[in-house]
Amino acid sequence: MQTSDPTDPGVPDFDTPALARAVEALPTAVVDALPFGAIRLNADGTVAFYSAAERRLSGSGSHDRIGLDFFGKVAPCMDNPDFRGRVERASAAGTLDLEFTHIGDFEDRDRELNIRVQPASTGGYWIFLRRE
Repeated sequence: MQTSDPTDPGVPDFDTPALARAVEALPTAVVDALPFGAIRLNADGTVAFYSAAERRLSGSGSHDRIGLDFFGKVAPCMDNPDFRGRVERASAAGTLDLEFTHIGDFEDRDRELNIRVQPASTGGYWIFLRRE
C-alpha cells in the first residue's frame, strides 16, 4: 500500500487500490489528518462521516453535516448526472469503484477535484476528494 507518510506503512495514499477498506481500518483522528478529504454516505445519501481534512481542504467551514442529505443540503453542485448519476449507475450495476474528475469546490468553484468512490463495508459508500 502506498502511504501519505513514507515512514508509516499503515496510512493509505489516495491511490491505494482498496482505499475504502484501508480508511475504515484507521482511527478517526488519522482519517481527519489525511491529505485528502473523506466522506461516507449511508445508502440513503445522508452523511455518516465527514472528515476534518475535507472541511479544511474544501473551505466548507465547520457546520455539522452528519445526518444531512449530501446531495440536497451539503453538496447540491454534485447533484447532477455527471456526479450523482454516475455513482448511482455504478452502484445499481454492482460496480461501485469509480475514479473521475469534477470541477468545483466551496473555496474555488473552478478547482479540479480528483474523486474516488468506493463501497463502505457497512453499506453506503465513501467519497474521497483530492485537490490538485
